[in-house]
Amino acid sequence: MTTVISISNQKGGVGKTTTAITIAHGLALKGKDTLLIDVDPQGQAATALGLAVEPGLYNWIVDNRPAREVIRQAREQLFIIPGNKQTDVVQQLIRLLERPADYLTQLLKPLKREGLKYVIFDTSPSVGGLQERALYAADLVIIPTATDFLSADAVAQTVATMQANVAMGWKGGAWVLPTFYDNTTRESQQTLNDLREVYGGQVLDPIHRATVLRECAAEGRTIWEVNSESRAAKEYARLLYKVLEL
Repeated sequence: MTTVISISNQKGGVGKTTTAITIAHGLALKGKDTLLIDVDPQGQAATALGLAVEPGLYNWIVDNRPAREVIRQAREQLFIIPGNKQTDVVQQLIRLLERPADYLTQLLKPLKREGLKYVIFDTSPSVGGLQERALYAADLVIIPTATDFLSADAVAQTVATMQANVAMGWKGGAWVLPTFYDNTTRESQQTLNDLREVYGGQVLDPIHRATVLRECAAEGRTIWEVNSESRAAKEYARLLYKVLEL
């Protein structure tokens, strides 16, 4: 059985790509064959893993190339379909052709038959077709949100998209992941409290603001490779174990 996870928030700068690659690599290190699919035109997932940005998603969906031709190996048992600016063309095509909500779900079926344990979508902060279909394809949506008012407010927008999917038959679940948490600031503490008040048990333990996570991205390595004993690694490990318990 393959578990599909979408990392999504309609606001940028909240730690989506960091969360996507950290969880993806963590699952691979646990011996799980994991595919990361970058549906963000910025293509940062490949960069954050030290790989070249490529039009992998475009070649797979628009050029109809077999998935095996566009998948790249990022680490042992971790694979990626990278994206770049041409992902915008994929967005436009999906809108123009009015692809159904389960479009990506159907595309994933052959990959699931090949024994993948996890598929993780790293989505863009904008809406436009791909993001909604990545949410619909997911068994679980993780919504990272920085612990400030504007970021937390954007969670509601993502939840609204998910509710629209429920009306179309989606049966997945959702977690809210507070990021960039700083327990020395009143805003962080209040935002975390507000999230818990609104979303209750769906809110996970926060990921604290950490310089090491920025360093990881700059080096093209994950936290597991840079400092697996850091607080950030231990906090992401808690999330990783929750995913493994699904």
